[in-house]
Amino acid sequence: MVIEWLRFKVPHEKWEAFIQRDEEVWTAGLRSFPGFLGKETWVDPVENEVVMLIRWQTRELWKSVPQSLIDELDAKMGDLQMPIAESREYQVRKFLH
Repeated sequence: MVIEWLRFKVPHEKWEAFIQRDEEVWTAGLRSFPGFLGKETWVDPVENEVVMLIRWQTRELWKSVPQSLIDELDAKMGDLQMPIAESREYQVRKFLH
């Protein structure tokens, strides 16, 4: 499994609207895409940050999402489109005991 980790700076007063629209646009848009396993949203009230943790079956499936779909979903965020402040990628490792 691969984790796509995204951090956004979001003013506190826009958190709920941003999170709701992201669920309606991004989560719904990716839900039927092969390899999408799920998503969590975290908020940091001190730093006014929203972090999205997206789980993918493989890196190849994640990276196969067409740029045209990414652009389309970004546009649907409308006035709540926020720039990504930071992005990371993690490999989930499992060890046999």
